[in-house]
Amino acid sequence: MELSRNTSPASLQMGSPNNLELTAMRPSAPLSNRLQYAQFFTLLLLEAGHFINLTSKTPSSMATLRRPFICISPQAMWTKANRIMCLLKRSLYGLKQAPRAWNTRFASYAKSLGFKQSSSDNSLFVLSSGADLAYLLLYVDDIVLTASSTALLNRLISALSSEFEMSDQGPLHHFLGITVKRNDSGLLLHQQKYAADILLRANMSNCNPCLTPVDTKQKLSADDSPPVSDPTMYRSLAGALQYLTFTRPDLSFAVQQICLFMHDPRENHLNALKRILRYVKGTISYGIKMTRSTSLSITAYSDADWAGCPSTRRSTSGYCVYIGYNLISWSSKRQDTIFRSSAEAEYRGVANAVAETTWLRNLLIELKINVTRAINRRLLR
Repeated sequence: MELSRNTSPASLQMGSPNNLELTAMRPSAPLSNRLQYAQFFTLLLLEAGHFINLTSKTPSSMATLRRPFICISPQAMWTKANRIMCLLKRSLYGLKQAPRAWNTRFASYAKSLGFKQSSSDNSLFVLSSGADLAYLLLYVDDIVLTASSTALLNRLISALSSEFEMSDQGPLHHFLGITVKRNDSGLLLHQQKYAADILLRANMSNCNPCLTPVDTKQKLSADDSPPVSDPTMYRSLAGALQYLTFTRPDLSFAVQQICLFMHDPRENHLNALKRILRYVKGTISYGIKMTRSTSLSITAYSDADWAGCPSTRRSTSGYCVYIGYNLISWSSKRQDTIFRSSAEAEYRGVANAVAETTWLRNLLIELKINVTRAINRRLLR
């Protein structure tokens, strides 16, 4: 039996030839993380040359699996004599092994072109040969490519197109839901369309704007109000706001607070979420600006409150990291354990900031960028 590209993964059952216990195939997709976006921002900041957005038309189903699987066809295709079975050698959409198979195939070809896969993030490929320098960032079938010269850029595009069916989207203007706008002073990254979609989903497109995203005088508690009527909608909106923080560091703390209660959301948590949405309404065009900087020093600021959560008495720590004058990475997170002094909470916050700056320093070294200095500063109140 031959499988077409349009075969639905949900209609098949999968199993290994060495293990005939068949299990239903579960769809899976790679998840974005903070490091991926910090890396993306860094690539934009450095702006080594021309940024090109490529979209691969070669599906992940064209990747060869390291180990074949046995497929049982849908019951409607069975005959009275036997059940139709087939041996799957290439991946299908939704197969758990599909992302790894596609990444392995792409990485092996990129290495044949002279690229070296980054040890900081497997989705980054760096080509360095004499005066030639190129960066390639791969996310599923979306590719951001930049090179030190137009000739090198065209050569790489031609080589990739000969191996994979691709479409050249031209200069980078949109990537993973982030819009990139160029001006004389640099680049502006924003998610205005995505923010408008969140407001529409929450039926708050015409709400009154709010000046701040959170009430600093009132702290959220776990059970000081009745449960919400639709917890699924609460979780959906909270998760959507998490993705919005990739270009909105001003929302990080407020969104972190409402995400702490997704397991059992209450009315006061929903009111806090609606306040964030009202703030987004008034600042929907906000984003993060990237400019060229003469300095490549890494500066990190960290801070932590002590026993700030009224329910668990845990502390919340946060940091932000700059390269030159550009904000690259930020985080706001409740700490895992309870500390007996503010000094312990502050040290944990500093440790998180140092870990992030260390990762960024290693990334810059792989990008062949010399880091002049690294500074960690604690915010004083």
